[in-house]
Amino acid sequence: MATLFRTPLRPRTLTHYRRAFSTTPSPAISLQLEKNDPEAVADALPPYPYGPTRWYKQSSLGLYGGQMIRFGNNVGKRTKNKTRRSWHPNVLTRKLFSKALDRVVQVRVVARVLRTIDKLGGLDEYLLGEKEARIKELGESGWWLRWAIMQTPGVRARFVEERRRLGLPEDVAVEEEQDVAEAQSLTEEASELDAEEIAELDIEEAAEETGELVGTDGAFQVEQPPGVPPLKFRVGPGKHIMLTADGWRRTRPDPDRLSNIFKARLYKQYEEKLLPGLETTFTAELARQQTKLDPAQRLSELEETRMLKTVKRQWRLDCKDKATAAYDEKIAKRNERKGERKLKRRAAKEAGRERGAVAVVEE
Repeated sequence: MATLFRTPLRPRTLTHYRRAFSTTPSPAISLQLEKNDPEAVADALPPYPYGPTRWYKQSSLGLYGGQMIRFGNNVGKRTKNKTRRSWHPNVLTRKLFSKALDRVVQVRVVARVLRTIDKLGGLDEYLLGEKEARIKELGESGWWLRWAIMQTPGVRARFVEERRRLGLPEDVAVEEEQDVAEAQSLTEEASELDAEEIAELDIEEAAEETGELVGTDGAFQVEQPPGVPPLKFRVGPGKHIMLTADGWRRTRPDPDRLSNIFKARLYKQYEEKLLPGLETTFTAELARQQTKLDPAQRLSELEETRMLKTVKRQWRLDCKDKATAAYDEKIAKRNERKGERKLKRRAAKEAGRERGAVAVVEE
């Protein structure tokens, strides 16, 4: 039964797949620790107790179970001559289904670790092992993937039940249940967001929802099925890391970074709208002026190309200025609308207080 957690090469039924039929592949998401922003992860992820990999460093990119290259000799039977040789781990790339993440994870794993995963009943059971030898086998990337699985509501609820079964203090279990409820509400809120809704959000709201890209890599690839909410982990008070199709994102980025994104978007729109027409007009005018000159005084093709590059550079600067002015105007209008809403709310509160005072006097 444990082998069912692997993705078969040829599914026997169409109902094997959990998502609807589509010709486009599911976008891959990274769970690789090495390529993520260390500042975004250091506050949330506890340090790996056995430190970074010192030998055979590629083992930090997957579940190698502590295996590395072994060296030895081939000994001839008749002459007893020795020749050096090496034994490399049997590294495989497999797609394993994670119950906690509710997704398929593509992992680089050695054959011996894959057999252990089959015996235990799945990837989650292997990663959640508590013995010292298992923690050593995980490595840095396995430790990071273990942390990601432990933040999901299903595993947290499992820990709550285990605390109660062991007779631990009730207040700790209550706090764990609150964390589970918060994680579930966060995933539900993230699933309700649409790309068009995010594009129409206010600047602060977009900064909170889309966030800042933390990093991506190809060691651990997680399929994002359509209709399944994105993973969102709490890393601090009001701070979360959300796993999207573009990679890990912080939900509380620097506001200047988001404003630069909006400016770059406006600049690209102005560039696509204005540059082709300006270039066509300039080329036609230059050709018309060239016909009026003597052949000896006309510009060469190289000089025309250099002149066009110089003019394009100036046009791009003008587009940036226009994009900045449009962004500032948009921000000014947004602040004006926000001020009007505040005045209306304040006026409504004062009117309510006056009505309450009048009612008290009449009584």
